[in-house]
Amino acid sequence: MSWANRHLPRKRDVSQIPEAFRPVIRPRAEQPQVLLSETFQVKPIMTVSSVSAEPLHSTPAFLRRLEPAPHPSATELIHEGQTYVFVILRHLRTSMDNELWISSYQSIRTWYTNRIIIIDDNSSVNTVNGKLVNTEIIMSEWNGAGELLPYYYFWKHHWADRMVFLHDSMFLHRPFRASELEGEIRFHWYFDRTTKEDSKLLTYLSLLEQDTVPLASSWKGCFGGGSIVDWKVVVHLEQTYRLLSRMVMVIRTRSDREMFERLLGLLLFHEHIVEEATCSNFGNILSYPGAFESQVGTIEQATQAVLQKGYDTAIVKVWRGR
Repeated sequence: MSWANRHLPRKRDVSQIPEAFRPVIRPRAEQPQVLLSETFQVKPIMTVSSVSAEPLHSTPAFLRRLEPAPHPSATELIHEGQTYVFVILRHLRTSMDNELWISSYQSIRTWYTNRIIIIDDNSSVNTVNGKLVNTEIIMSEWNGAGELLPYYYFWKHHWADRMVFLHDSMFLHRPFRASELEGEIRFHWYFDRTTKEDSKLLTYLSLLEQDTVPLASSWKGCFGGGSIVDWKVVVHLEQTYRLLSRMVMVIRTRSDREMFERLLGLLLFHEHIVEEATCSNFGNILSYPGAFESQVGTIEQATQAVLQKGYDTAIVKVWRGR
């Protein structure tokens, strides 16, 4: 090398170094950073237990391995000859939100082998879906339609006789009891109606096929739209009111989605498909331990909260205010 180029870096010829002093060269596939990034696709992130909750792992939750296979004791959910599909509504704002939908998926696989549909509603970050078993991912074209989407795609695709709709912040805590699978639709939780939303609700009602539904005083809202619902109910709401095909083009914001929770409850009560005493499995959402408290932000905290309060539920929920 010339004197003028003496400071330019030169590639070292490893063959010129004595073998005992040569550096160890690892292929990319064996490097620790690569192995860590790929663990997400292979082993479970966490398992929900009705007895105890596992402590937090030192590795960030969304990087823990995802176990695709169901638990050995998991069974197919069938009740009175009716088949079931589980639908998870997913929305990711940061990479850490991955731990939510993965934990929701894994909690289902702890108990059940049924088909799972994951509907992604306008996530703002990319995710690795991993090696999921008997699972389909739908990237929705209706950005912001949120809680309406599971009903919309269930109506379109008829995956099973009945759908169990969970948010990515909801996790199965135990198997469903036979009594929780009764009826054509059961909300997970309900909330009481208030008259302050009536004028806005009338605006949404005016967009439906039949807009003369009275705002009676005895109906309940369906919290988060979460429910166990028969496909025939979804078809009836669409054929009678065009609830899905029209609202999917309207609902875009959180305020819109809150109106859907009310619309769904109002129409179901108006049609006498549900009754006040049996409209939900787990009662008023305000009675849920730690409801709407942001400090209940992990599945472990949510599980401990229901265990400490002796709250009987098949579903636990975390609150992140996304």
